[in-house]
Amino acid sequence: MQGLNNLKTRLNYMGGNKQQTRMNVDKLRTLQKALLYSYQAATAELEDGRQFRCLINPDKIKNSYDNKYISIPFEDILLNPSIDPEEPPKKASESMVEIGMKPGDVFTWVENGTNWLVYLQRLEETAYFRAEIRRCKYSITIGGKEYKCYFARNTVNEIDWRHQKDTLWNDLDYSATMYITKDEATEEFFHRFKIVNIANKPWEVQAIDSISSDGIIIIALKEWYKNDAEAALEQTQSPVIEEEPESPRIVGKDKVYPYDVLTYTLENIEEEGQWSVNSQKIKILQQTRDLLKIEVITGKSGEFEIQYTLDNENVITLPVKILSL
Repeated sequence: MQGLNNLKTRLNYMGGNKQQTRMNVDKLRTLQKALLYSYQAATAELEDGRQFRCLINPDKIKNSYDNKYISIPFEDILLNPSIDPEEPPKKASESMVEIGMKPGDVFTWVENGTNWLVYLQRLEETAYFRAEIRRCKYSITIGGKEYKCYFARNTVNEIDWRHQKDTLWNDLDYSATMYITKDEATEEFFHRFKIVNIANKPWEVQAIDSISSDGIIIIALKEWYKNDAEAALEQTQSPVIEEEPESPRIVGKDKVYPYDVLTYTLENIEEEGQWSVNSQKIKILQQTRDLLKIEVITGKSGEFEIQYTLDNENVITLPVKILSL
């Protein structure tokens, strides 16, 4: 009887009596180890600002698209929990939360700052969430909200020219495709013959597919012309608002955690200068004219400053706070 109890205890540790459940638990544990030690391990920041570890594996990359796979637990430790100074720090096990990633979500690959759209979930994977993702290089503003989207032109080998009497012209090109998150705002915004501006160029919507894929809308677009005379007329009729020049600054996180690897860039700075960090708790991994990559090499909380000293001796400073784990 004691042997049966020991066997039951081992089965429960491995996931339970059902073999499928034990296989799921075993696969999830393998993924959790890979999140720490795999070369493909990365940090995903969701649209609500929460950060989690994940795996991003290569799939296909072409001039017009970059496809990869993401593998992420259904629930995991939140890497950036909110910290109340009046409360003691939470244990790692208490930071386990449901991630809730689904097709149509857009997340940021923290290590390189790129944006990715989740668009095809692998439903056969039941141990954790696995899906195809596509890089989003462009954005469009709808109802005051910025949507990151995949947008690309298909390869065009030749232009179809037409000739009639003394007139020569070519048809507009139906060669652009867009993937964007499906919600009430995007479904209401996109309709046939809608003119949208992407990368400072006008495009006319030709077809909308909101039923083939979960969570996203696939849009076919045609290149469109820009009426310079009409645009100039609208500009003369509209009040001219002069924008104040933005002040130079260092862009990056001002609250970090021990052992984080972080990247900082410059904004509104054209002069040459030199990076510096006023703390021995920080290791500089890489620095160029416009970029600084650092690593926090301490396990304790504290503060430091990142500075960029210009040739004219002006100093741009970003104070950074190291939070407790």
